[in-house]
Amino acid sequence: MIEIDIPHDICSTTFACGPSLYVKRPEKPSYENDQRSGITPPLGNDYLLDEGLLFILKTLVKKYKKQMGDQQETLVSGGLQQYLIKLEMKKRSLMNEKKNVDQEASIFHGLPLNVKLHIFSYLGVKDLCRMSGVCRDWYDVSQDNHLWQEKLTRNIQSWNIISHLTNPALYREVQSEWSNKEIFLRCSPEINQIMHERNSMLTSISNMLRYFLPKKVPKIAMFGPGLESENTSSLVRQMLTARTLLEQVGMVPGQFDGVGSGWLLKMADSTNFQLSVLYSASKSVRQQPGWDRINGNNLLQVSIHDGGQVGVELKPAVKDFCRTVDAFIYVVDSTLSAPGEGNDELNTMVNERWSATHVPVLVLSCVKDSNTSRIPCIKVVEKLGMSNMTRPWQVRDCESENLTEVLNGIRWVVEQSHRR
Repeated sequence: MIEIDIPHDICSTTFACGPSLYVKRPEKPSYENDQRSGITPPLGNDYLLDEGLLFILKTLVKKYKKQMGDQQETLVSGGLQQYLIKLEMKKRSLMNEKKNVDQEASIFHGLPLNVKLHIFSYLGVKDLCRMSGVCRDWYDVSQDNHLWQEKLTRNIQSWNIISHLTNPALYREVQSEWSNKEIFLRCSPEINQIMHERNSMLTSISNMLRYFLPKKVPKIAMFGPGLESENTSSLVRQMLTARTLLEQVGMVPGQFDGVGSGWLLKMADSTNFQLSVLYSASKSVRQQPGWDRINGNNLLQVSIHDGGQVGVELKPAVKDFCRTVDAFIYVVDSTLSAPGEGNDELNTMVNERWSATHVPVLVLSCVKDSNTSRIPCIKVVEKLGMSNMTRPWQVRDCESENLTEVLNGIRWVVEQSHRR
């Protein structure tokens, strides 16, 4: 006889599997004194079957078999305990079998770590991130710090946008605890573009709400040696003649001894801005022999400080104009054959003594067209010392004959000017 504890949600009584399921008629002989094992009371008209009790027992048996996952199992005493033991044994067996199969079938698992890293180094960033979800071994390899350092060093040469938030040097200088993978994914223009597309709905809602806020038309000052270079001097002309991309709404007169005059322009997305172009000197003056960009500059003047130290400052009218500017655009000629230019002009124009630190700076690393070889964007960042700038900045590759990236950069400075 096997006793079974039926759960309380079914019945609170303990039953026994055996002759007790059958109810004997009073007038028939009893089988209680029969000691032979295996004797089952005959079924017939002489005995009545307790259908309710049998249904409860069958239900309990089905529940145990279903939980044990084996329909051929026979319910025995202590079934719950045996079920838990059996479940644990099955779990360990499956894990051991999977581990043995993976170790025997995967040749990659037995390779040395340096060989695995060499193989993974040929993968792209997206594929490398996907590989980290295959197994624990591949995850460990794909997280290797030296692997991502190599990728960062190699891929950064092809990045076309670097800003104050996506400059890898910034995280190294502050000794950030971020891994090289985290720095790469945070700074990569490709990854940032993917994240921007995924958050396009949120961006649209944010832009719509920002549209209802009162804001003035930002005043942008554009200057730099790229505006006067033979390779990229056509940039301003392209901006003023591309009527499908930029519409001239009006003219703006100069406010400080003629400094600050320009155009009121409107982009295709209804973004308005005021553009003032500042040249260091006229073309005829710049073509004179021996002309020096600092001493002969209409924007700058050489000053002598206490102790005889020579410095460079803005002229008073230009200084007053810079106090009213909402954004700066510095244009450089990044053609490989272009002569190198210093950063004295940039640092003097955006000096925090007359320009608030929240005013953004956009550096257009410009070439004539897509067929012209260029200096990598990261080299322009290093050359201009952008990491030392205490204001929002962005360096962007562009072409003077194609205004796509130029307008994207202007949208960035307009957005930054509205965040003050």
